Amino acid sequence: MSNRQFFWIFGGIFAGIGSIFLALGFGFFQHTRSFLATAATTTGEVIALERRRSSNVYYPVVKFVGSDGEPVRFEGQVGSTPPAFRVGQMVEVLYNPAQPQSARIRSFMELWFGATIFAGIGGVFFLIGGVSLVSQFRPR
Repeated sequence: MSNRQFFWIFGGIFAGIGSIFLALGFGFFQHTRSFLATAATTTGEVIALERRRSSNVYYPVVKFVGSDGEPVRFEGQVGSTPPAFRVGQMVEVLYNPAQPQSARIRSFMELWFGATIFAGIGGVFFLIGGVSLVSQFRPR
């Protein structure tokens, strides 16, 4: 295999993977935007910090009262060590009144973490692949 063939394959694979990750990041971004456009806002309380599996990553468990007056409990989507929240802390909650279990804490990590990670990784892969592919158009 020649160097030229290697860089075509390498660039194609990296640009392809990057494109997929960028598309996923954009999908997460659009999902969050549409959620925010229809979400109701209320205040909730962190009632527990759940440790998943045997890791030291803590996820906040929040309780709030929905627009129908019913209490709702949900677990945050992003965990951290040390915990980002403390038990008893009041937090702003965003939720769909028709599906209050889909609630999220209003924070950058809870809302935009997925989109940021996928778009960032996708951008790096796409850039590496793109540079590799574009370099093949240089005159030898």
